[in-house]
Amino acid sequence: MKGLIWIIVLFAAAVGLTIAAQHYSGNVYIVIDQTQTQIAVNLHLFVGAMIVFVVLLYLLLRLINGIINIPGRVRRFGRSRQAHHAEIALNKAGLAYFEGKFQHAEQEAAKVLENKEAGHNRTLALMLAVHSADQMGDDAKREGYLKEIAQLPHKAQLSRHLLEAESALNRQDYPAAEAALAAAAAINPKLTRLVRLQLRYMFEQNNPLEVLDRVAKLEKASALNAAEAAQYREWAWRELLALATDYPSLKACLGRIPKEIQEGELCAPIAEKMLQIGQYPRVVKWVKTHYPKHRNAQLLPPMIEAARYLSPREQQKIMDTVEGWLHDAPQDAALLLHLGQMAYAKQLWGKAQGYLEASIALQPSVSAHLVLARVFDETDQPQKAQEQRNLVLESVAEEEHPAALPQSN
Repeated sequence: MKGLIWIIVLFAAAVGLTIAAQHYSGNVYIVIDQTQTQIAVNLHLFVGAMIVFVVLLYLLLRLINGIINIPGRVRRFGRSRQAHHAEIALNKAGLAYFEGKFQHAEQEAAKVLENKEAGHNRTLALMLAVHSADQMGDDAKREGYLKEIAQLPHKAQLSRHLLEAESALNRQDYPAAEAALAAAAAINPKLTRLVRLQLRYMFEQNNPLEVLDRVAKLEKASALNAAEAAQYREWAWRELLALATDYPSLKACLGRIPKEIQEGELCAPIAEKMLQIGQYPRVVKWVKTHYPKHRNAQLLPPMIEAARYLSPREQQKIMDTVEGWLHDAPQDAALLLHLGQMAYAKQLWGKAQGYLEASIALQPSVSAHLVLARVFDETDQPQKAQEQRNLVLESVAEEEHPAALPQSN
């Protein structure tokens, strides 16, 4: 910029002198004081000589300035070259990391860290180096890089806390993971990666309520696909169901589960939980409400088991209900089996035998054969009872040692 200004000034001076020379002609007299000698010089020649002199003086000054600044220029060139090398190494480290070449990534990142002209690239190089060391399982290098990251400004500590949390989760060191996650949350609680790590931590700690909370946050941020969210939710609902110890806690649990899920894949587990906590009338009511909708055979065992703890009158009502369902589906082997079990429990041997034999005819099962064997025991038919048990043994033997497939010629 300074050189350009000098050129403009010289050009303006030259133009000015040229214009002046056109209006004024004659000679220029140079007087030497001591001898009183006068030297006459043509004005045009004098102007040209002055212009040449000024140009030569300017070039001389530029040359001197250039010579003086050579060491500084050499230093700047060296620093620029080193900074360029740092950028190249950082680029190689990033590519190697995402290609899964963690050892190479750590080596290239280390080159950046050794470069005095790396500047702001040092922070990214440190992150790549510490993550690469963690992926390699090199604890010594990872801890060394983490100590360097600890010297960075407060906001740059977020990556360190996230890495410490992930590493602790991989080691199943949950107290360390909890501390690192808390430190990261203090810096940026809404960070998507942090929420994902919190989700993993809560899942591994069997904390269904917190899992549901993190799933909702990630879905809102479009950071969790629908299939993964559904899997986490179903796990959380099942876990809440498993944690229920009485009817109030079960009721609270059901308040969190959508109606369509209660009537779908969790319908039978809910009935089983009601049975487990001794809510026998509610088990019967639940099954009577939901079985006709979907004919889910898994709902029948909890109701049959709950009937054992109810009065004979209630048991008969349940049996009448199940017989009504059988009237709508007379070829339902599961209904026939469970009616046979209920009849056996009420010592209705004839009914029990009829239902069980019909069930076996449609779909032989170990349960039906064993209950039918007990019916024959109660009716003093030991030979038939033994035949049923032999069929069970044959069935089990076939499952353990299936017949070899015929070989083609």
